[in-house]
Amino acid sequence: MRFVRLARSSRLATAPLLVALLLAAFALSGVARTAQAADWGLTLFVFPDPARASATGRAAYAPGTRAVTRLVVENRGDAPLADIRVSADLVGAVPVVSGSGSQSNTGPTWRPDGNAVHATIAMLEPGASVELPLIVELADGTERGARGTGGEARIRARVPASGETLVAEAAWPIASCADAFHTALGRIRVENFAALRAAVEASRQTDRALPGKTVLTYRPSSDRAEQSAVRFAEQIARARGVDSYFLSSDIKWVSGRLIKDISIYLGQERYPGLCTGVVEWTAMLETFLERFTRRVDQVNRMRAGMEPAVRRLLASGDAEVGGAFPDDDAEGGADSETTGAISPINPAVAARTLLRAVDPDAQAGAGATLFISAYDALDAARGSRPDGELAALRTQFAAIERLWYLDLALANANTVSDGFAGTLEAIREAQRVNCTCGS
Repeated sequence: MRFVRLARSSRLATAPLLVALLLAAFALSGVARTAQAADWGLTLFVFPDPARASATGRAAYAPGTRAVTRLVVENRGDAPLADIRVSADLVGAVPVVSGSGSQSNTGPTWRPDGNAVHATIAMLEPGASVELPLIVELADGTERGARGTGGEARIRARVPASGETLVAEAAWPIASCADAFHTALGRIRVENFAALRAAVEASRQTDRALPGKTVLTYRPSSDRAEQSAVRFAEQIARARGVDSYFLSSDIKWVSGRLIKDISIYLGQERYPGLCTGVVEWTAMLETFLERFTRRVDQVNRMRAGMEPAVRRLLASGDAEVGGAFPDDDAEGGADSETTGAISPINPAVAARTLLRAVDPDAQAGAGATLFISAYDALDAARGSRPDGELAALRTQFAAIERLWYLDLALANANTVSDGFAGTLEAIREAQRVNCTCGS
Protein backbone atom coordinates (compact mmCIF):
# COMPACT_ATOMS: atom_id res chain seq x y z
CA MET A 1 0.00 0.00 0.00
CA ARG A 2 1.10 3.53 -0.57
CA PHE A 3 -0.09 6.74 0.99
CA VAL A 4 -1.33 9.47 -1.34
CA ARG A 5 -1.85 13.07 -0.43
CA LEU A 6 -4.66 14.57 -2.50
CA ALA A 7 -4.57 18.28 -3.24
CA ARG A 8 -8.18 19.40 -3.49
CA SER A 9 -7.89 21.52 -6.63
CA SER A 10 -5.53 19.43 -8.76
CA ARG A 11 -6.98 16.03 -7.88
CA LEU A 12 -10.59 16.96 -8.48
CA ALA A 13 -9.80 18.74 -11.69
CA THR A 14 -8.28 15.63 -13.22
CA ALA A 15 -10.80 13.10 -11.86
CA PRO A 16 -12.99 11.31 -14.43
CA LEU A 17 -16.61 12.28 -14.77
CA LEU A 18 -17.65 9.08 -13.00
CA VAL A 19 -15.58 10.05 -9.97
CA ALA A 20 -17.10 13.53 -9.94
CA LEU A 21 -20.57 12.04 -9.94
CA LEU A 22 -19.63 9.64 -7.16
CA LEU A 23 -18.22 12.48 -5.10
CA ALA A 24 -21.51 14.32 -5.41
CA ALA A 25 -23.34 11.20 -4.26
CA PHE A 26 -20.94 10.75 -1.36
CA ALA A 27 -21.41 14.37 -0.24
CA LEU A 28 -25.18 14.01 -0.35
CA SER A 29 -24.92 10.80 1.66
CA GLY A 30 -22.94 12.56 4.37
CA VAL A 31 -25.27 15.54 4.51
CA ALA A 32 -28.25 13.26 4.86
CA ARG A 33 -26.81 11.72 8.03
CA THR A 34 -25.98 14.91 9.97
CA ALA A 35 -26.23 18.65 9.66
CA GLN A 36 -22.59 18.92 10.69
CA ALA A 37 -21.39 17.10 7.58
CA ALA A 38 -19.70 20.23 6.27
CA ASP A 39 -17.45 20.22 9.33
CA TRP A 40 -16.41 16.59 8.94
CA GLY A 41 -13.06 15.75 7.39
CA LEU A 42 -13.65 12.20 6.14
CA THR A 43 -13.67 11.99 2.33
CA LEU A 44 -13.88 8.90 0.11
CA PHE A 45 -12.85 8.65 -3.53
CA VAL A 46 -13.48 5.66 -5.83
CA PHE A 47 -11.25 5.30 -8.90
CA PRO A 48 -12.06 2.20 -11.04
CA ASP A 49 -9.49 1.10 -13.58
CA PRO A 50 -10.86 1.94 -17.02
CA ALA A 51 -12.74 -0.90 -18.68
CA ARG A 52 -12.32 -1.50 -22.37
CA ALA A 53 -15.10 -1.11 -24.90
CA SER A 54 -17.16 -4.23 -25.54
CA ALA A 55 -19.00 -5.41 -28.65
CA THR A 56 -21.94 -3.19 -27.70
CA GLY A 57 -19.76 -0.10 -27.52
CA ARG A 58 -20.08 0.37 -23.76
CA ALA A 59 -17.22 -0.03 -21.32
CA ALA A 60 -17.22 -3.50 -19.82
CA TYR A 61 -15.07 -6.25 -18.37
CA ALA A 62 -14.59 -9.78 -19.63
CA PRO A 63 -16.27 -12.50 -17.53
CA GLY A 64 -13.94 -14.32 -15.16
CA THR A 65 -11.24 -11.64 -15.23
CA ARG A 66 -9.89 -9.49 -12.43
CA ALA A 67 -10.65 -5.83 -11.98
CA VAL A 68 -9.05 -3.25 -9.70
CA THR A 69 -10.78 -0.30 -8.09
CA ARG A 70 -8.77 2.15 -5.96
CA LEU A 71 -10.41 3.46 -2.81
CA VAL A 72 -8.81 6.62 -1.47
CA VAL A 73 -9.70 7.77 2.05
CA GLU A 74 -8.67 11.32 2.84
CA ASN A 75 -8.86 13.51 5.95
CA ARG A 76 -9.86 17.01 4.88
CA GLY A 77 -10.58 18.18 8.38
CA ASP A 78 -8.45 19.90 10.99
CA ALA A 79 -8.24 17.04 13.47
CA PRO A 80 -6.79 13.54 13.20
CA LEU A 81 -9.21 10.69 12.47
CA ALA A 82 -8.62 7.43 14.37
CA ASP A 83 -9.78 3.86 13.83
CA ILE A 84 -11.41 4.43 10.43
CA ARG A 85 -13.36 1.33 9.39
CA VAL A 86 -13.60 0.64 5.63
CA SER A 87 -15.70 -2.25 4.27
CA ALA A 88 -16.90 -3.46 0.87
CA ASP A 89 -19.81 -5.89 0.39
CA LEU A 90 -19.58 -7.64 -2.99
CA VAL A 91 -22.21 -9.17 -5.26
CA GLY A 92 -21.28 -10.97 -8.48
CA ALA A 93 -17.59 -10.66 -7.68
CA VAL A 94 -15.13 -12.42 -5.39
CA PRO A 95 -12.55 -10.41 -3.40
CA VAL A 96 -8.88 -11.21 -3.99
CA VAL A 97 -7.02 -10.30 -0.80
CA SER A 98 -3.81 -11.07 1.06
CA GLY A 99 -2.64 -10.15 4.52
CA SER A 100 -4.39 -10.13 7.89
CA GLY A 101 -6.41 -6.94 7.53
CA SER A 102 -4.52 -5.17 10.32
CA GLN A 103 -2.52 -1.96 10.06
CA SER A 104 0.97 -2.71 8.73
CA ASN A 105 4.00 -0.50 8.42
CA THR A 106 2.97 0.36 4.88
CA GLY A 107 -0.71 0.86 5.58
CA PRO A 108 -3.93 -1.09 6.15
CA THR A 109 -4.72 -4.36 4.38
CA TRP A 110 -8.01 -6.05 3.63
CA ARG A 111 -9.46 -8.78 5.84
CA PRO A 112 -11.80 -11.25 4.05
CA ASP A 113 -15.20 -11.98 5.53
CA GLY A 114 -17.19 -14.20 3.18
CA ASN A 115 -18.06 -12.08 0.17
CA ALA A 116 -17.01 -8.90 1.97
CA VAL A 117 -13.71 -7.32 2.97
CA HIS A 118 -12.82 -5.03 5.85
CA ALA A 119 -9.85 -2.84 6.63
CA THR A 120 -8.97 -0.48 9.47
CA ILE A 121 -6.98 2.73 9.17
CA ALA A 122 -5.45 3.29 12.62
CA MET A 123 -4.80 7.03 12.20
CA LEU A 124 -5.25 9.59 9.45
CA GLU A 125 -3.72 13.00 10.05
CA PRO A 126 -5.28 16.17 8.60
CA GLY A 127 -4.47 16.46 4.90
CA ALA A 128 -3.31 12.84 4.67
CA SER A 129 -4.81 10.10 2.54
CA VAL A 130 -4.65 6.33 2.28
CA GLU A 131 -5.19 4.24 -0.84
CA LEU A 132 -6.81 0.80 -0.63
CA PRO A 133 -6.76 -1.15 -3.92
CA LEU A 134 -9.84 -3.39 -4.09
CA ILE A 135 -9.11 -6.37 -6.36
CA VAL A 136 -12.03 -8.55 -7.40
CA GLU A 137 -12.55 -11.53 -9.68
CA LEU A 138 -15.74 -11.17 -11.69
CA ALA A 139 -18.17 -14.06 -11.53
CA ASP A 140 -18.51 -16.13 -14.71
CA GLY A 141 -21.52 -18.20 -15.69
CA THR A 142 -23.80 -16.72 -13.05
CA GLU A 143 -27.31 -15.41 -13.50
CA ARG A 144 -26.02 -11.89 -12.93
CA GLY A 145 -23.46 -12.43 -15.64
CA ALA A 146 -26.14 -13.72 -18.00
CA ARG A 147 -28.04 -10.47 -17.50
CA GLY A 148 -24.87 -8.48 -18.12
CA THR A 149 -24.98 -7.12 -14.57
CA GLY A 150 -21.46 -8.15 -13.62
CA GLY A 151 -20.10 -7.31 -10.19
CA GLU A 152 -21.10 -4.64 -7.70
CA ALA A 153 -19.79 -3.42 -4.35
CA ARG A 154 -21.32 -1.31 -1.59
CA ILE A 155 -18.52 0.53 0.16
CA ARG A 156 -18.64 2.14 3.62
CA ALA A 157 -16.08 4.26 5.43
CA ARG A 158 -16.83 5.38 9.01
CA VAL A 159 -15.21 6.81 12.09
CA PRO A 160 -16.85 5.19 15.14
CA ALA A 161 -15.74 7.93 17.55
CA SER A 162 -17.39 10.78 15.63
CA GLY A 163 -20.07 8.93 13.70
CA GLU A 164 -18.78 10.16 10.36
CA THR A 165 -19.95 7.69 7.67
CA LEU A 166 -19.74 7.70 3.89
CA VAL A 167 -21.36 5.18 1.55
CA ALA A 168 -20.40 4.63 -2.10
CA GLU A 169 -20.85 2.04 -4.82
CA ALA A 170 -18.61 0.45 -7.44
CA ALA A 171 -19.70 -1.60 -10.45
CA TRP A 172 -17.92 -3.83 -12.97
CA PRO A 173 -20.28 -4.51 -15.90
CA ILE A 174 -19.52 -7.70 -17.79
CA ALA A 175 -18.73 -7.48 -21.48
CA SER A 176 -21.56 -8.65 -23.71
CA CYS A 177 -19.76 -10.62 -26.43
CA ALA A 178 -22.15 -13.44 -25.57
CA ASP A 179 -25.02 -11.22 -26.77
CA ALA A 180 -23.60 -10.92 -30.29
CA PHE A 181 -22.70 -14.61 -30.46
CA HIS A 182 -26.14 -15.61 -29.20
CA THR A 183 -27.75 -13.50 -31.92
CA ALA A 184 -25.50 -15.09 -34.55
CA LEU A 185 -26.47 -18.57 -33.36
CA GLY A 186 -30.11 -17.62 -33.85
CA ARG A 187 -29.40 -16.71 -37.48
CA ILE A 188 -27.57 -20.00 -38.04
CA ARG A 189 -30.55 -21.86 -36.63
CA VAL A 190 -33.02 -20.37 -39.13
CA GLU A 191 -30.62 -20.49 -42.08
CA ASN A 192 -27.86 -23.13 -42.10
CA PHE A 193 -29.48 -25.50 -39.64
CA ALA A 194 -32.92 -25.30 -41.25
CA ALA A 195 -31.35 -26.21 -44.62
CA LEU A 196 -29.46 -29.08 -42.98
CA ARG A 197 -32.60 -30.57 -41.45
CA ALA A 198 -34.39 -30.28 -44.79
CA ALA A 199 -31.50 -32.07 -46.53
CA VAL A 200 -31.50 -34.93 -44.04
CA GLU A 201 -35.27 -35.34 -44.32
CA ALA A 202 -35.10 -35.21 -48.13
CA SER A 203 -32.43 -37.93 -48.19
CA ARG A 204 -35.01 -40.36 -46.77
CA GLN A 205 -38.06 -39.33 -48.79
CA THR A 206 -38.99 -40.57 -52.22
CA ASP A 207 -39.56 -38.08 -55.03
CA ARG A 208 -42.97 -38.91 -56.45
CA ALA A 209 -42.14 -36.93 -59.59
CA LEU A 210 -39.65 -39.64 -60.59
CA PRO A 211 -40.99 -42.59 -62.62
CA GLY A 212 -39.76 -45.25 -60.16
CA LYS A 213 -37.65 -47.06 -62.76
CA THR A 214 -35.22 -46.45 -65.56
CA VAL A 215 -37.00 -45.79 -68.85
CA LEU A 216 -34.40 -47.16 -71.23
CA THR A 217 -32.66 -50.53 -71.07
CA TYR A 218 -28.89 -50.56 -70.72
CA ARG A 219 -26.44 -53.47 -70.73
CA PRO A 220 -23.08 -52.48 -69.26
CA SER A 221 -19.75 -53.74 -70.53
CA SER A 222 -17.62 -56.24 -68.65
CA ASP A 223 -15.94 -53.42 -66.72
CA ARG A 224 -16.67 -53.98 -63.02
CA ALA A 225 -16.70 -50.31 -62.14
CA GLU A 226 -19.29 -49.65 -64.82
CA GLN A 227 -21.40 -52.64 -63.75
CA SER A 228 -21.38 -51.46 -60.13
CA ALA A 229 -22.33 -47.92 -61.18
CA VAL A 230 -25.22 -49.19 -63.31
CA ARG A 231 -26.62 -51.36 -60.50
CA PHE A 232 -26.48 -48.46 -58.07
CA ALA A 233 -28.05 -46.00 -60.54
CA GLU A 234 -30.93 -48.40 -61.20
CA GLN A 235 -31.44 -48.84 -57.44
CA ILE A 236 -31.73 -45.07 -57.07
CA ALA A 237 -34.23 -44.99 -59.94
CA ARG A 238 -36.41 -47.74 -58.39
CA ALA A 239 -36.29 -45.99 -54.98
CA ARG A 240 -37.32 -42.68 -56.59
CA GLY A 241 -34.12 -40.94 -55.63
CA VAL A 242 -33.51 -42.43 -52.17
CA ASP A 243 -30.09 -43.86 -51.37
CA SER A 244 -30.66 -46.75 -48.95
CA TYR A 245 -27.45 -45.74 -47.17
CA PHE A 246 -29.37 -42.90 -45.51
CA LEU A 247 -32.07 -45.33 -44.35
CA SER A 248 -29.63 -47.57 -42.47
CA SER A 249 -30.02 -47.68 -38.70
CA ASP A 250 -26.48 -46.40 -38.13
CA ILE A 251 -26.85 -43.33 -40.34
CA LYS A 252 -30.33 -42.56 -39.02
CA TRP A 253 -29.01 -42.69 -35.45
CA VAL A 254 -25.90 -40.60 -36.19
CA SER A 255 -27.74 -37.94 -38.17
CA GLY A 256 -30.50 -37.80 -35.55
CA ARG A 257 -28.00 -37.44 -32.72
CA LEU A 258 -26.07 -34.71 -34.53
CA ILE A 259 -29.22 -32.76 -35.35
CA LYS A 260 -30.42 -33.01 -31.75
CA ASP A 261 -27.07 -31.85 -30.33
CA ILE A 262 -26.78 -28.96 -32.79
CA SER A 263 -30.39 -27.95 -32.15
CA ILE A 264 -29.80 -27.84 -28.39
CA TYR A 265 -26.62 -25.83 -28.83
CA LEU A 266 -28.18 -23.28 -31.18
CA GLY A 267 -31.23 -22.91 -28.94
CA GLN A 268 -29.46 -22.41 -25.62
CA GLU A 269 -29.95 -19.32 -23.49
CA ARG A 270 -27.37 -16.57 -23.35
CA TYR A 271 -24.78 -16.78 -20.57
CA PRO A 272 -21.33 -15.19 -20.16
CA GLY A 273 -19.41 -18.38 -21.02
CA LEU A 274 -21.31 -18.95 -24.28
CA CYS A 275 -18.27 -18.06 -26.34
CA THR A 276 -16.12 -20.76 -24.75
CA GLY A 277 -15.63 -24.38 -25.82
CA VAL A 278 -16.83 -23.90 -29.41
CA VAL A 279 -13.74 -25.34 -31.09
CA GLU A 280 -13.69 -28.41 -28.84
CA TRP A 281 -17.43 -29.04 -29.20
CA THR A 282 -17.48 -28.77 -32.99
CA ALA A 283 -14.37 -30.96 -33.24
CA MET A 284 -16.12 -33.64 -31.22
CA LEU A 285 -19.14 -33.60 -33.53
CA GLU A 286 -16.95 -33.65 -36.62
CA THR A 287 -15.70 -37.10 -35.68
CA PHE A 288 -19.14 -38.37 -36.82
CA LEU A 289 -19.09 -36.56 -40.18
CA GLU A 290 -16.76 -39.09 -41.78
CA ARG A 291 -19.78 -41.30 -42.42
CA PHE A 292 -21.27 -38.66 -44.70
CA THR A 293 -18.08 -37.64 -46.50
CA ARG A 294 -17.32 -41.34 -47.08
CA ARG A 295 -20.66 -41.78 -48.82
CA VAL A 296 -19.93 -38.81 -51.05
CA ASP A 297 -16.62 -40.42 -52.03
CA GLN A 298 -18.30 -43.78 -52.72
CA VAL A 299 -20.97 -42.29 -54.98
CA ASN A 300 -18.36 -40.15 -56.69
CA ARG A 301 -16.31 -43.25 -57.49
CA MET A 302 -19.38 -44.95 -58.98
CA ARG A 303 -20.05 -41.91 -61.13
CA ALA A 304 -16.43 -41.99 -62.26
CA GLY A 305 -16.96 -45.64 -63.17
CA MET A 306 -19.91 -44.76 -65.43
CA GLU A 307 -18.61 -41.63 -67.11
CA PRO A 308 -16.05 -43.29 -69.46
CA ALA A 309 -18.76 -45.54 -70.89
CA VAL A 310 -20.97 -42.52 -71.60
CA ARG A 311 -18.15 -40.72 -73.37
CA ARG A 312 -17.21 -43.81 -75.34
CA LEU A 313 -20.77 -44.44 -76.50
CA LEU A 314 -21.37 -40.86 -77.54
CA ALA A 315 -18.06 -40.71 -79.37
CA SER A 316 -18.92 -43.91 -81.27
CA GLY A 317 -22.15 -42.42 -82.69
CA ASP A 318 -22.26 -40.65 -86.04
CA ALA A 319 -20.60 -37.23 -86.26
CA GLU A 320 -23.86 -35.31 -86.18
CA VAL A 321 -25.00 -36.91 -82.96
CA GLY A 322 -21.78 -37.80 -81.19
CA GLY A 323 -20.12 -34.50 -81.98
CA ALA A 324 -22.99 -32.63 -80.41
CA PHE A 325 -22.26 -33.95 -76.92
CA PRO A 326 -21.44 -30.99 -74.62
CA ASP A 327 -19.42 -30.55 -71.46
CA ASP A 328 -20.53 -28.59 -68.37
CA ASP A 329 -19.86 -25.22 -69.94
CA ALA A 330 -22.10 -25.93 -72.91
CA GLU A 331 -25.32 -23.97 -73.10
CA GLY A 332 -24.36 -21.68 -70.27
CA GLY A 333 -22.95 -24.19 -67.80
CA ALA A 334 -24.71 -26.68 -65.54
CA ASP A 335 -28.36 -27.04 -66.45
CA SER A 336 -31.04 -25.99 -63.99
CA GLU A 337 -32.73 -29.38 -64.33
CA THR A 338 -29.70 -31.36 -63.35
CA THR A 339 -29.21 -32.29 -59.71
CA GLY A 340 -25.60 -31.37 -59.16
CA ALA A 341 -23.62 -32.77 -62.06
CA ILE A 342 -19.88 -32.38 -61.83
CA SER A 343 -17.20 -31.99 -64.50
CA PRO A 344 -16.90 -33.00 -67.22
CA ILE A 345 -20.42 -34.20 -68.13
CA ASN A 346 -23.84 -32.69 -67.53
CA PRO A 347 -26.32 -35.48 -68.30
CA ALA A 348 -29.40 -33.25 -68.67
CA VAL A 349 -27.68 -30.96 -71.16
CA ALA A 350 -26.25 -33.96 -73.04
CA ALA A 351 -29.64 -35.69 -73.22
CA ARG A 352 -31.44 -32.59 -74.50
CA THR A 353 -28.77 -32.04 -77.13
CA LEU A 354 -29.10 -35.64 -78.22
CA LEU A 355 -32.90 -35.36 -78.26
CA ARG A 356 -32.75 -32.35 -80.61
CA ALA A 357 -30.56 -34.41 -82.92
CA VAL A 358 -33.30 -37.06 -83.03
CA ASP A 359 -36.23 -34.65 -83.33
CA PRO A 360 -35.66 -30.86 -83.38
CA ASP A 361 -39.32 -30.33 -82.49
CA ALA A 362 -39.41 -32.70 -79.52
CA GLN A 363 -40.46 -31.16 -76.21
CA ALA A 364 -37.99 -32.23 -73.52
CA GLY A 365 -39.50 -33.13 -70.17
CA ALA A 366 -38.21 -31.84 -66.85
CA GLY A 367 -35.81 -33.85 -64.71
CA ALA A 368 -35.99 -37.61 -65.24
CA THR A 369 -39.02 -37.23 -67.53
CA LEU A 370 -36.49 -36.02 -70.10
CA PHE A 371 -35.76 -39.68 -70.75
CA ILE A 372 -39.46 -40.41 -71.27
CA SER A 373 -39.36 -37.71 -73.93
CA ALA A 374 -36.33 -39.44 -75.45
CA TYR A 375 -38.11 -42.82 -75.42
CA ASP A 376 -41.13 -41.33 -77.18
CA ALA A 377 -38.98 -39.55 -79.77
CA LEU A 378 -37.08 -42.72 -80.59
CA ASP A 379 -40.32 -44.66 -80.86
CA ALA A 380 -41.73 -42.02 -83.23
CA ALA A 381 -38.56 -42.19 -85.37
CA ARG A 382 -39.11 -45.83 -86.33
CA GLY A 383 -39.19 -46.21 -90.06
CA SER A 384 -37.59 -42.81 -90.67
CA ARG A 385 -34.16 -43.82 -89.32
CA PRO A 386 -32.16 -47.05 -89.67
CA ASP A 387 -32.77 -49.56 -86.91
CA GLY A 388 -29.07 -49.70 -86.07
CA GLU A 389 -28.91 -45.95 -85.60
CA LEU A 390 -31.97 -45.99 -83.35
CA ALA A 391 -30.47 -48.83 -81.30
CA ALA A 392 -27.26 -46.86 -80.83
CA LEU A 393 -29.24 -43.79 -79.78
CA ARG A 394 -31.21 -45.85 -77.27
CA THR A 395 -27.97 -47.09 -75.73
CA GLN A 396 -26.59 -43.56 -75.56
CA PHE A 397 -29.74 -42.23 -73.90
CA ALA A 398 -29.76 -45.18 -71.49
CA ALA A 399 -26.16 -44.57 -70.44
CA ILE A 400 -26.88 -40.88 -69.88
CA GLU A 401 -29.97 -41.83 -67.87
CA ARG A 402 -27.82 -43.90 -65.47
CA LEU A 403 -25.40 -41.02 -65.14
CA TRP A 404 -28.30 -38.69 -64.36
CA TYR A 405 -29.38 -40.88 -61.43
CA LEU A 406 -25.80 -41.11 -60.19
CA ASP A 407 -25.68 -37.32 -60.20
CA LEU A 408 -28.96 -37.23 -58.28
CA ALA A 409 -27.52 -39.53 -55.59
CA LEU A 410 -24.27 -37.57 -55.51
CA ALA A 411 -26.09 -34.26 -55.11
CA ASN A 412 -28.18 -35.60 -52.22
CA ALA A 413 -25.11 -37.05 -50.47
CA ASN A 414 -23.22 -33.79 -50.92
CA THR A 415 -26.12 -31.74 -49.59
CA VAL A 416 -26.27 -33.77 -46.37
CA SER A 417 -22.50 -33.85 -45.89
CA ASP A 418 -22.05 -30.16 -46.69
CA GLY A 419 -25.03 -29.30 -44.51
CA PHE A 420 -23.44 -30.81 -41.41
CA ALA A 421 -19.95 -29.48 -42.14
CA GLY A 422 -21.26 -26.06 -43.15
CA THR A 423 -23.39 -25.65 -40.03
CA LEU A 424 -20.47 -26.45 -37.73
CA GLU A 425 -18.20 -24.13 -39.69
CA ALA A 426 -20.81 -21.36 -39.46
CA ILE A 427 -20.84 -21.77 -35.67
CA ARG A 428 -17.04 -21.55 -35.53
CA GLU A 429 -17.01 -18.50 -37.77
CA ALA A 430 -19.67 -16.79 -35.67
CA GLN A 431 -17.57 -17.43 -32.57
CA ARG A 432 -14.44 -16.08 -34.26
CA VAL A 433 -16.18 -12.90 -35.44
CA ASN A 434 -18.28 -12.12 -32.36
CA CYS A 435 -16.35 -13.45 -29.37
CA THR A 436 -13.70 -10.75 -29.25
CA CYS A 437 -14.23 -9.51 -25.69
CA GLY A 438 -11.08 -11.18 -24.46
CA SER A 439 -8.84 -9.81 -27.18
